[in-house]
Parts: sequence; C-alpha cells; structure tokens
Amino acid sequence: MYGYVRPGVLAPAEAAALRQAVFRLFGEASKDEGPLSEGEVVRRMNEEGLTTARGNPWRREVLHRLLTNPRIAGLDPSGKPIEGWGEPVLTPEQFLRLGALFDERSSQRATPREPHDYLATGGCAICGNCATSMTGARVDSDAPPSYRCPPPTEAVKSCGSVRMNADRLEESVAEQVLAELLKPGAQEHLEALQADVEAEAARLRQHIKGADARFASIGDLHGRGLMVESAFLAAQKANKDDLRLSRARLHYLEQMTDLPIGGVDDLVHWWNTAPHASKKALVLLEIEHVRVLPQQAGSNDPHGRLQIKWRQPAA
Repeated sequence: MYGYVRPGVLAPAEAAALRQAVFRLFGEASKDEGPLSEGEVVRRMNEEGLTTARGNPWRREVLHRLLTNPRIAGLDPSGKPIEGWGEPVLTPEQFLRLGALFDERSSQRATPREPHDYLATGGCAICGNCATSMTGARVDSDAPPSYRCPPPTEAVKSCGSVRMNADRLEESVAEQVLAELLKPGAQEHLEALQADVEAEAARLRQHIKGADARFASIGDLHGRGLMVESAFLAAQKANKDDLRLSRARLHYLEQMTDLPIGGVDDLVHWWNTAPHASKKALVLLEIEHVRVLPQQAGSNDPHGRLQIKWRQPAA
C-alpha cells in the first residue's frame, strides 16, 4: 500500500506526499490558495514527478481509493485501531475529517442526467465526412445529448469533427420517416422490408450456429499437420472476427423484427403512440443509414445536414 513499506511501517517520502495531498485538499498547504479538488491535487503530484507504487502517473480515482482506505489511518474496516500498527500516514481524526469533506463535495455535485435513449445509433447515423458510425454522447454533463463522430483511434480512422444535437437529428429523421409512412403502399413496403430482415436474420443464426464446427475443422487440419501454424492462426482470427461481426449484425437486425405493424391502418397515429423501442425499430427498418453533414456557416436547417438512404426490398 502506498505510504507504507509494509503494513504499519511508513515509507517516509510516500507518507509525506500523501500528507501534502491531504493538506491541499483541506486548503492548509499554503496561505495563498484555498482547498483544491482531487483532480487539481493529482495534477500537482504528477507535475512534481510523483508516481504511484507501480510507477504510474496519479489519477483521481487512484488517490481517492487510497485516501478512503481506513488503513491509511491505521484503522480496520470497522474504524477501530489495528493492534500493533505503527505510525499511520494520517491520524484517525484527519481520516474522519477527510471522509466528511468527500461526502460534502459529493453532495454538491450535480445529479447525473438521465441517459438519453438514442434513435439512430448502432450504424444508422454515419459521419458525412468519413462514413464512421456516429455515437451518442454529451460534450459535458450539462450539455444536451448529441450524435458525434468519435475521435480517431488505431483501429478506427474517424475524423472526429462532426456533431449534431440529438433532438435536431432525431426530430428531422422522424419527420421524414412519417412522410414516408403517408405514401401509398407504405404498409406493404414495410412488410416486404421486414420479411427481408427476418430472412437475413435466419441465415445469420444458422451461420453462427455452425461456428463451432468451423473452428473444429480448422483445429483438426492443424492437428493433423495439414495446416502450418501461421495459416492456422490466420484462419482462427478470420473466423473469430466473422463470428463477432455476425453476432453484431444479428443484434442489429433483431431490433427491427419485433415491430408490431401488422394490421395497423394509421401508421402515423401508431408512431405518435408507440414506445421508443418500436419507433427505433421502424427507423432502422426504413433507413439504411443517414449521413450527417458538417454544420455550414449561416445555415440552421437540420434537414439540410441529413442525407437519408432508404432501405429497399430485395428484388
């Protein structure tokens, strides 16, 4: 445990660093500055070249977890002094005071906002610049929910530069979906799309079901010396990737199959009263994807930023 060489025996330099951190939390480290947040304290520790017991930079949650461990004050989990424990990093009084400070700051934090149930995630909304699937996110805890192109990573070469508020995107998509539902033959069109989706889902279930046999065949060939190690590993990886993508695709399709539209005469009325899951199923069924274009200077029309590719029944 950071601060101790072994239980009850101080590591002087580490103990001093933790005491300084606590003084900063209380605002007692300097006459010129008040109490600091855990994040600010951690930033100071890292600037001073301090590292954790494992040699890593300090993080807020690591410091918090350490300072809320009773052993930092030589106490057991019930709050009683541990017999034979030497000098603690903090006194029991400091530990109790620190707990009260954490409780006070926790109560002052804003209550987390309710999660938003996004209508067009999972590959339905894509970035108009790079075609990456957009994710649902908030810029910060006080910001409204939005769709954003995720920042680029090693695996995903996204642009990370396109964002649109969820209410503007979803209301515009809903308006266009409702316009499609008002067209003649909308019910038959939806039923044909649903039949295509159910057929694809059935094929995928069979494909996934046969994964064990495919892996067994690859292992058998390798075991009999008919496949070199590199080819075996490549085949294993290809089949694992295929299985992962197939399961993800099946999950996406299954969201569309449970859509109670049979016998519905007024689809617009159905939309206005349907639960969110059914609305999402309808959007995913109607739309192959919606491209979200970057915001243009001087334009405030959300429809102008959306390019919808409608799903068509198989020939």
